[in-house]
Amino acid sequence: MPIVPGLWFVLACGGGGVDPDPGEAPPPGPGPVAEAGPPQQVWVGEAVSLDGSASQGASTYRWDLGNGIATESSPDATATVTFDAPGRYSVVLTVADELGRDDTDNVLISVTHPATHVPRQSSTVVVFEDQIAVVSPDSDELARLTWSETGALTLLERHSTAGNPRTVAPWSPAGAGPWLAVPCQDDAVIELIGLDGAPDLSVALPRGSRPYGIVGDDEALFVSLQATGQLARIELEPGGAAAQLVATYDAVDDARGVAVLPDGRIAVTRWRSGPEHAEIAVLRPDGSERGLWTLAFDEQRGSDTESGGVPSYLNQLLISPNGLDAVVPSLQANLAAGPDDNPLTHETTVRAVISYLDPLDGTEHFELRKQFDDRGFAAAGVFSSRGDYLFVAMRGSRSVDRVDVLSGGVSGSFLDVGYTPEGLALSPDDRFLFVNSYLSRELLVYDAGDLSAPPVAIDSATIPSAEPLSAEVLWGKQLFNDSFDTRIAKDGYIACAHCHLEGADDGHTWDFTSRGEGLRNTISLIGRGGEAPLHWSGNFDEVQDFEHDIRGAFGGTGLMEDADFEAGTRSETLGDPKAGVSDPLDALAAYVSSLDQHPISPHRAPDGGLTPEAEQGKLLFESPALGCTTCHLGPQLADSRFIEPTVPLLYDVGTLTPASGGRLGGPLWGIDTPTLHGLWATAPYLHDGSAPDLYAVLTTKNPDDLHGVTSGLGATELDALVAYLLSLDGAVD
Repeated sequence: MPIVPGLWFVLACGGGGVDPDPGEAPPPGPGPVAEAGPPQQVWVGEAVSLDGSASQGASTYRWDLGNGIATESSPDATATVTFDAPGRYSVVLTVADELGRDDTDNVLISVTHPATHVPRQSSTVVVFEDQIAVVSPDSDELARLTWSETGALTLLERHSTAGNPRTVAPWSPAGAGPWLAVPCQDDAVIELIGLDGAPDLSVALPRGSRPYGIVGDDEALFVSLQATGQLARIELEPGGAAAQLVATYDAVDDARGVAVLPDGRIAVTRWRSGPEHAEIAVLRPDGSERGLWTLAFDEQRGSDTESGGVPSYLNQLLISPNGLDAVVPSLQANLAAGPDDNPLTHETTVRAVISYLDPLDGTEHFELRKQFDDRGFAAAGVFSSRGDYLFVAMRGSRSVDRVDVLSGGVSGSFLDVGYTPEGLALSPDDRFLFVNSYLSRELLVYDAGDLSAPPVAIDSATIPSAEPLSAEVLWGKQLFNDSFDTRIAKDGYIACAHCHLEGADDGHTWDFTSRGEGLRNTISLIGRGGEAPLHWSGNFDEVQDFEHDIRGAFGGTGLMEDADFEAGTRSETLGDPKAGVSDPLDALAAYVSSLDQHPISPHRAPDGGLTPEAEQGKLLFESPALGCTTCHLGPQLADSRFIEPTVPLLYDVGTLTPASGGRLGGPLWGIDTPTLHGLWATAPYLHDGSAPDLYAVLTTKNPDDLHGVTSGLGATELDALVAYLLSLDGAVD
């Protein structure tokens, strides 16, 4: 609207406003951006080239080399550094522009000792060339697979084996093979599965020797014989058409895992440790110069972060590719706890540990022993190709933890990897991690390098051709071995299998005073078929009573609904029956009841009969003068039973002491008669584990002849009686 009629103002608006002063500087642009370059992996003593030339807007560069040394600011974007010790070094680049503005970026340099050793240790799964092999013990098979560039698995073939294949190792002796060597424990045979046209071979081992771990070198295979505590050496016959057992060497009791040391010696782990320390035997390949390495008992009192005890269940000895580190994954059993002033809890009974040793002289680096929180049993492991990471399978926790060997800490975890992971392998380039989830019946593959988010399996493959167990028994076996399920255990520590791995005993004596009992030697479940009474004091009358251990010692919420557990007298161990009330609890009982066969005794004659000495011992055992068969009779050689509901038949045979404690919080008036089958595998003996061998049972622990009239036996007669007792394996003689 015009201000004056007929008069208009026209305004011209320029886009720039006031003209700038031509002498004034333009405003500054963005500041510099530092780019230190990608992470690097180098060897100790190797020159590292650092390059910050990808930085933007920089005129000067300064490097803090992570080893206490820094360069001066310089227009040169590069620097060179050499590290004299292994570690992960954070190198920081600081750049500045001409205005003095700066920016920083860092690059991680991982420094390791050069790889000088090719790790060879017994394992349930192994990578060789571009293939993977994994054993399937329950179905008597071995599966071979391969993987693609993306990690997809392809099954190549399943091979039938003899009974109970336990581990696998590739073997290519000079000019022959290759083979996959598989110890089959139940049949005491080594299967050599030929590849690339090599013939399938088989090597028989001593009857009942129960081979487990296997490794090979250019000349021979070395196999642990668990039942006899020996190491077997197997070689090809001239011409390579057959293989033969050439020698057995005494190694260590309960021989289990086998590994080749950097100097060529063979290490053999003792599976179940004694009360004082864990043991590893070391032998030259010809069996000479046997040595014994030990892992110390940790004396510390238990807490919510650590606990004491002895490493046990040693399945593997792992040697780093640098040949300078030996690591043993295991469970640590807190045998010092248990009295009322130091009770066992769900987090102080067992704990997963890895122990470090010098692989040259066996010296333990006790200060490096690592305990894992919320993990009960470290069962297996594998080193990365540079030895800077160790992947550890946590058997009951359904997990794999990655340990940064250079810092000692856990640097990531693979969670929910399936039931009972008990074997690990890495692809040669460290890109893929393969997990043998035994009771999920699967091999899983993961990206081993990217742990920025919770890892998810790239692919999986079913291992057995068909499920060998009934659905209920398989479920029960999964539950028996599991500590991840919060119904079973709190915080992932305790599984039934952590004291009864593979259904056997753990060889330990626990102090259950705080549970209303006393010193109790763990009983093997093998061959018993879940028959009641259970335990030394006969405090359970059905396998389902283990619900009390689950809710109590394990810290679990229970496999039975609370309302069902509290109904009637079911909350008492000898109260109303629990069978038929809870499907998972019945499945657990079905698995335990399936353990109705004893393993073959290695003390029998090659034809399976009694030796002449054992025959003489049988006559003594059955003689009225000794009175052994007064209590040890029937198929189980035991009169174990309830004489009336809730009242078991118990005897005081002179072995009760104040440390024997009580029964269900009350007085203990005797001990349930145990079966004598399987004695060869279940030392120590007696309810309190106070007899290290059967001679002690018959002599020093029986001074008043209350446990058989044995005081009049001479040395020859004692030898014969012990020979017979060691031969008992469920067979009818």
